[in-house]
Amino acid sequence: MPKLPYAIANFLTIREENYLYVDRTAYIRQIEELSGRNLLFVRPRRFGKSLWLNVLNRYYDVALADRFDELFGDLEIGRNPTPLHNRYFVMTWNFSRIDPRGTVDDIANRINETLNSVIKTFSNYYQKYLSDRVTIQPQAINSLEHILIAVAKTPYKLYLLIDEYDNFANEVMASDERTYKGLVQKEGPLKTLYKGLKEFTETSVLDRLFITGVSPVVMSDITSGANIFTNIYLDAGFNALCGFTEQEVRRMAEAAVQTCKLEPSATDDVVQMMATWYNGFLFSERGMERLYNPTLVFYFLNYFIRTCQYPRQMLDSNLAADEGKLEYLGQIVTGRQAVIDALQTDEPLVIDALSERFTLSAMLARLSQDTTFLASYLYYFGMLTIAGTDAQRRVHLVPPNLVMKKLYAEQILKFLLPLGTERNEAAAAVDKLIVEQQLPPLLAFVEQKLFPIFSNRDYRWMNEFTVKMAFTTLLFNDINYAIFSEPEFSRGYADLCLLLRPDARPYKLFDLLFEFKYVAPDVLSMSGEQVRNMAEHELLQKTPVKNAFKEARTQLMRYIRVLQDRLGGQLKLKTYLVVSIGFDRLFGEEVR
Repeated sequence: MPKLPYAIANFLTIREENYLYVDRTAYIRQIEELSGRNLLFVRPRRFGKSLWLNVLNRYYDVALADRFDELFGDLEIGRNPTPLHNRYFVMTWNFSRIDPRGTVDDIANRINETLNSVIKTFSNYYQKYLSDRVTIQPQAINSLEHILIAVAKTPYKLYLLIDEYDNFANEVMASDERTYKGLVQKEGPLKTLYKGLKEFTETSVLDRLFITGVSPVVMSDITSGANIFTNIYLDAGFNALCGFTEQEVRRMAEAAVQTCKLEPSATDDVVQMMATWYNGFLFSERGMERLYNPTLVFYFLNYFIRTCQYPRQMLDSNLAADEGKLEYLGQIVTGRQAVIDALQTDEPLVIDALSERFTLSAMLARLSQDTTFLASYLYYFGMLTIAGTDAQRRVHLVPPNLVMKKLYAEQILKFLLPLGTERNEAAAAVDKLIVEQQLPPLLAFVEQKLFPIFSNRDYRWMNEFTVKMAFTTLLFNDINYAIFSEPEFSRGYADLCLLLRPDARPYKLFDLLFEFKYVAPDVLSMSGEQVRNMAEHELLQKTPVKNAFKEARTQLMRYIRVLQDRLGGQLKLKTYLVVSIGFDRLFGEEVR
């Protein structure tokens, strides 16, 4: 099969060295047909935005006209090109190159140095087309003006591409709010830069702009009152501009399975593995197809092609940096609550609509009042995705897949157990369950270490949902398990199910199934202190507690039969019920 372009965003390299290219060039025509010429397109990190800009660069570059058939001939746009192909000077600014550390002046200097370097390279690249010698100015926006003066004397115009426009600004936002405000407000360097771009778009020389980033927050801050951009990132027509569809992933999986000389039936297992962990993104309420993160797909398949095995870690370390966004939100009580709820209830986060434009100050001001901005922030960074809309046209948001749920679980674990020694103690209790099938150490840890935290009224804890969340967080292990919270069984939902990955089944490990029940102390006509002080055998004789055990056993027996029917002889199941009395006592047992 063709080589997979993991972390390669250079279209020339992909075409010249026979890497796989999943054709998105049909969108070029679609973009040209829009009335807006200055476009903003945002997607989560590592979703293929840089490659898309590079495709645009090569398509419109006047200097590559003699290579058009070589680069695009077998692609959709090559078979039916637009009149504008190879009719522009193209310049690309990549803001991910800018170091976010230091003062506003430090960052401003680096912005000017970086952009001036690009402008100098541009003037050398197009030297034979430009009659004027371009003079580099201290301020990059002034250097760009000199470029435009030179371009105006040619038959062509300028297409400016800005990649990761908010990259360094997002880093500053998360670490130093004061410096961030200095960048985007008043006469800050970013605001000044975009004011200049707005002025230049009013001429006929800077003809088109295409800007990519992760969220609209920075753009809202720097262009408030002077916005020139058309937002296309929520349009159904551009839902699949970046990312892979199920059909595309299946074709790649088929080729990988053939490379490994495996039976064709193995394709279904490979696709199911990737679907469980990587699928689920939807970027428009009217979008027709859910998408896979392309970086994760290439990470998985490259490993699979090399070894003919699944990778041990399903989360590519290049995406682990997304956890920093959850840490940033975790500094705010409302943000931490949203992270908790995403894993605690398995219910969608419901908002009236995604915010297309909102500033940092507005987001922080609104955090204590509603979740719309917060949910939108999580959506843009890929932590939530669109599940659908309801009868009132409200938008439902959920974590897109298990990779993102893993990030939530890791972040919640840090909320609950900030000390490394505490997390080590938790891991030891989990090992007792996984390796030795001993449940009591884990019950004792949750009761002694986590229940006191759940008694904290700063957060909204939800009875049995909270206990389930604690176990989900502690047990999340992508090396051996796919973890499902409330998987649907016949006429009911099991609370927590950990199914072994196919490559973990030969080992001395078990599938795990849990059912959780919560008995409020007031149902027993007792206070929390009385519950804590009562002997275990006495509590277990209380009728509501006995009923909770009985109900859990009955439900688990039904779920066991369903799992046996689904997985047959490969099922290696250990089943547990857990009963919480308030956040004071915790009991459990294995159900055989």
